[in-house]
Amino acid sequence: MGASTMIRIEIDKKHDPEQLASEYARTGRLQVPGFFTEETASALYNLISGNKTWFSAYNEGDNYYEVPVASMMNMPREQKIQFMQKVQLGARNGFQYFFDQYYMTEAIKNGRETGHPLHQMHDYVNSPEFLDFMRILTGTPEIDRSDSFASQYLPGHFLTTHDDTHANEDRVAAYTISMTRNWNPNWGGNLMFLDETGNITGGFKPAFNTLNIFKVPQAHAVQHVAPFAGERRLSYLGWLKR
Repeated sequence: MGASTMIRIEIDKKHDPEQLASEYARTGRLQVPGFFTEETASALYNLISGNKTWFSAYNEGDNYYEVPVASMMNMPREQKIQFMQKVQLGARNGFQYFFDQYYMTEAIKNGRETGHPLHQMHDYVNSPEFLDFMRILTGTPEIDRSDSFASQYLPGHFLTTHDDTHANEDRVAAYTISMTRNWNPNWGGNLMFLDETGNITGGFKPAFNTLNIFKVPQAHAVQHVAPFAGERRLSYLGWLKR
């Protein structure tokens, strides 16, 4: 990786994890605007907004897939129509998602895209600085690692209701560092939380340089992004694990 792509990632020192911990413990979720320093936020936005390594991520029942975005875009029209009909039927009847992602943790684990600029976020969210901050904020000193993804939601993308439990992982919390500029909540794409009856109990709109963090398990979804959305919904995200 060239020196020009290396950035210094710093949480803004105005944030005290002990102060944030009380609200997180009370509500099980928290939004922290201006999470990184302005310099860090600008650099991270440039990295994710300029990223070309995107995969269309979707599921078919309990099977999960990634396809290079170029392959999806070059799919014959009839095949693309059939694919979208299948995705929409899945969403009608159960858990379904469709959006673009780049899973940095998995790429590093498998030796792919060595030196990719976004791999810096995997390194950072597994650093003592970040993990110590999150241990205090969540009240969970046993946290020892974090996943790291980048995601891009375009018109038509969505993620239906789920609670982030995983049979083989002990997930303490989910975090999203929203890096979306000039988002209008009427465009959809809002992170919403639901109770056992399906009523919306709260939500966070896409924003710039904003940490959203919530306890796992907790029912949540990302609303369908409207066809008239004027920006991309960009985020760094992952799970804090023990």
